[in-house]
Amino acid sequence: MSARNNIAIVVIRSEGLEFARKLRQSFPTWDLWGPESSDINENEKAYHSRFKDWLSDNFLKYEGFVCIMAAGIVVRSLSTMIPDKRTGPGVVVCDEFGRHAISLLGGHEGGANTLAHRVASKTGCVSIITTGTESMKNYVLGVGCKKNAAYESLKELVIEVLNKANVLPDKVRVMTTIDLKENEPSILKLSDEFNWPLVIFSGNEINATNFQISHSTFVEDSIGVPGVCEPTALMASHFGELVVPKTTANGCAVALAQELKIMDRRP
Repeated sequence: MSARNNIAIVVIRSEGLEFARKLRQSFPTWDLWGPESSDINENEKAYHSRFKDWLSDNFLKYEGFVCIMAAGIVVRSLSTMIPDKRTGPGVVVCDEFGRHAISLLGGHEGGANTLAHRVASKTGCVSIITTGTESMKNYVLGVGCKKNAAYESLKELVIEVLNKANVLPDKVRVMTTIDLKENEPSILKLSDEFNWPLVIFSGNEINATNFQISHSTFVEDSIGVPGVCEPTALMASHFGELVVPKTTANGCAVALAQELKIMDRRP
């Protein structure tokens, strides 16, 4: 599934602009909208009506919306314009502090689930997905590879790891890696082919963990972290467990973590 890029970021108060601008740095083609009373600059767009009226006028002009405001405001504004779930754009709501990205409307067909993951991967907030099929996906695939690693090598290793755990590709919720690899062609192609949202972690985030992982002196000397695939998979799995530890071949490394139901997590 190709990424949707006709997206509007919308704030309702000046307090949301800091997070909105941080997000737009990663997605410069997205439009940023705010009320004319806020500190909108010349590269951003101002709306001159109530947010509800603006949303009604623009609802079908964009493929998705990232609304940086209270969820209740968006719900009330959408109440008269919600289409059939198979049509219409995806709507994601973020708090002004940038803690969460909630897939509110159009999770599957509207692309809101993927949009929430994209927002989270670039800003460090937590994506919140509640759609039935998505919420039951409880595997996280951690990947790493050398620069310009062959795509087929990475794909074959991923399939090997999934087969080892007897896990189907559609049970994988997200794929993870380090920020140094977020633009690696093979990783991006894998994410796109299997429709696995790519979640990115920084080296500082990896080094702040205390997971028991396979330590790689080569990786640590090269990029300053003890590993990539295992710690990033564990972080994204929310107190999960490794079901397949780091497996390597042809300059690629893959690990698989399983997210546990909250009642099964260790205290």
